[in-house]
Amino acid sequence: MTTRKGKMNIIWSLIGILIMAAWLIMPSAQVEAETVTVKFRVTSYVVRLEAIPVEDVEGHVLLVVMRRGLASFETGETAKWEAWVTADFIKGKGPLQGYTKFIYQDGSTTIGKVEGFHEPTPDGKMLYKGTSEYTKGTGRFEGIKGSFSYTGKGLTPYSKEKGLMSDTYFDCIATYSLPRK
Repeated sequence: MTTRKGKMNIIWSLIGILIMAAWLIMPSAQVEAETVTVKFRVTSYVVRLEAIPVEDVEGHVLLVVMRRGLASFETGETAKWEAWVTADFIKGKGPLQGYTKFIYQDGSTTIGKVEGFHEPTPDGKMLYKGTSEYTKGTGRFEGIKGSFSYTGKGLTPYSKEKGLMSDTYFDCIATYSLPRK
């Protein structure tokens, strides 16, 4: 009988250890990331543009551009948008890279590193295509991981003399994960 009582104590001790282990592991299971996919459109214009001609072939230019605009999400949310890019174009066509920032109404932000390509259409409009990897988030986007892809079209060309600010839109699809709180 003593042996049976000793075995029961061991069993109850093991059950207690398992319950405590489950209780300790549970919070880490809640830390798993939540993945979100959302579509949005950015409408923007050029705030600043610096062009440096490269004298190797006709139409070769290095650009530094700052754009601002508004992002409208399919969820109904909006955010201010800013971008700083550099580009290496020959006759309006070539790669670009830089950074984008979204500033939401609650003060939260996301920043992403963007890479893309820009080329003119036969009617003189510009086409954009690329991706952006999130590098930082603040507020409700703290710990963001993910990216978005975009395609876009320039509706007016940039012309400092004519006061045209290169009105452009970008259609985007973002997929990102946020740590659960």
